[in-house]
Amino acid sequence: VMVLGDSLTWGAGLAVEERYTAIAEGLLSEAFPKKRFELLNFGIPGGPTTEERDILRELKLEVAPDLIVVGFCLNDPQPKRMDYSIEREKLTNSKLGQTVDRVSHFLLDIGLPYTAKLSNDAFYGLAQRLGIIPSANSALARAYDPLSNEWQSFVQALKDMKKMSDELNLPSPIFAILSHAGRSNILWSQWLQQVEKTAADIGFVSYNHEFEIADRLGGESLTINRLDGHPSAAVNRIYGEKLYQVISEQLERQK
Repeated sequence: VMVLGDSLTWGAGLAVEERYTAIAEGLLSEAFPKKRFELLNFGIPGGPTTEERDILRELKLEVAPDLIVVGFCLNDPQPKRMDYSIEREKLTNSKLGQTVDRVSHFLLDIGLPYTAKLSNDAFYGLAQRLGIIPSANSALARAYDPLSNEWQSFVQALKDMKKMSDELNLPSPIFAILSHAGRSNILWSQWLQQVEKTAADIGFVSYNHEFEIADRLGGESLTINRLDGHPSAAVNRIYGEKLYQVISEQLERQK
């Protein structure tokens, strides 16, 4: 199983055995002892869906997968950083922005990474409050506009991946939405519903984890720690269990 994705698939902040791909592999091996499973993790930190498509195109014949899985994160339609905007780019390239960047790198060099992050966040936070740059949500909303170049490139990448899967005579590829925000952010929830429907319409087996996370983890912290927003090992356990279930259902239908 060739699993494509970004840092959530790669497993930022986790041990290898805590990644959802490893969990799903173990569960499949237990459930189907006569079969041998390999869930190969091709996650790339910061990688958008367009780049994941390119990895599949480059390696599909060498890997020769029996199934393709795409792990999706909220910012994957945006090929640049989640809060990217033309306004932010201009500010970053300005003399003031370059000075702030040099200060941040100096703090990193002397072993003060959190201070570097705080100073950088303070600068851009002030710029946002002054209306110089848009908020992260406003910036990302541009990528979810169906008429935007980012959205159209994202949809084309999914179509390309589905076509490659068909050319390899594989079962329908799987599209797993790896969001742990649930309904806590109405705008994010709307975007994720938009993505899930789009992937399903293209021909993916598309699903999310909204209710499982809410039911099982409740008020628990869902992230690695307060400074790292990547999903925790407990959230990855849920991701892995559901991927196992979806693959198992495909295997049962093939009997």
